[in-house]
Formats: sequence, C-alpha cells, structure tokens
Amino acid sequence: MGTATVTAEAGPPRTLQEAHEDSYARMPGRDAPVSAWVAFRRANARMYRAVADLDRGHHHEALYWSDRERREVETLTKKPEWKSDYGREGVDPTGAPFAPAARLSEEQLPPLPDVEFGAYLRAARKRESMSLTAVAARAKIGKSTLQAIETGSRRPGSLQVIASLADALGEDRVVLTLLALRGHTDASGQ
Repeated sequence: MGTATVTAEAGPPRTLQEAHEDSYARMPGRDAPVSAWVAFRRANARMYRAVADLDRGHHHEALYWSDRERREVETLTKKPEWKSDYGREGVDPTGAPFAPAARLSEEQLPPLPDVEFGAYLRAARKRESMSLTAVAARAKIGKSTLQAIETGSRRPGSLQVIASLADALGEDRVVLTLLALRGHTDASGQ
C-alpha cells in the first residue's frame, strides 16, 4: 500500500514550495485586467516575504521571489491600461473601446494663473522647498532637463513628463497640462 500525502489546506504557505503552489492556484486568467494582475503580484510579494522568515532553508530564494514579484508590479503599473482613468479598477484590454470624454467648455476649465509654464513650475518647487535634484528624481527626468523647462528654453516634451512633474510637486495635472499647452499655442501663434 502506498502512502498518501496530506497537504495542509489551512493557513498561509509556510514553505517556498507551498508558496509556489499557492501562487499558481491564485493566478488570474490571461485575459484578466491589469488591476487583477497587480493585486496578484502584490499578494505574492507579501507572501514570499513572509515565507522567507518561515522557511529558513529557502530564505534567500523566497526573498528573490518577493523582489521579482515587486518588480513585476512596477512593470505592470507602467502599462497604459493601468495609467488610464479606469486602470485602477481594471480595464478589459479585449473589450470595446470607450467613448472619448465630452469637450469642456471655457467655463468648465479650471482658472489658470497668468504665468509661464516654467515659472509656475519653479514657484511650485520653491513653495514645496524642494531642490531641482529632488523634483527631477521624483519626476524621473534629468536635472538639466528640469532646469531647461523652468527657464523656458525647453518644452516638457510629453504629457507623461507633465504628469510626472505634477505628481512630483503635488500639483493638479490638468492645470499643468493646460499651462503647458497654452504656452505651446501662444508660441506657435495658433
């Protein structure tokens, strides 16, 4: 007679092998929204971190898997589906495209300060008592690029850069985008 293996279904995984099995059992389907994959990867990172303390024989391997899952979360949160207005709730990448938002009237637009984009950035940075280096690091752009944008010798270049600068300074993305666009249309004469 063979011996049957009994697996303990109760409780969280205690070994690296159990963690791998648990991860495989919880894995979302291929067509799952990005938000489901992010939640799955975050849970895995926490699980492997906890297993590293329990399964001392596989401590370093479990830490490797925890770090790997954390890096996967970083990769997933850079996807357009995640960055969209609906990404945090999940976007069905195979679903029908959504209708574009209605255009705002002049009355619906937020009031814009009467200042150049770069000057506004510099003032916001000084209000927050942040250095060029600190803001550039948060926005993930070069310090010289930020300095050139602040002095007006360079445009932000993309909406992503504007959004990153807004987030780094705690500013409203819409206001910064409109300021940048206003400066662009003023310069082009349109």
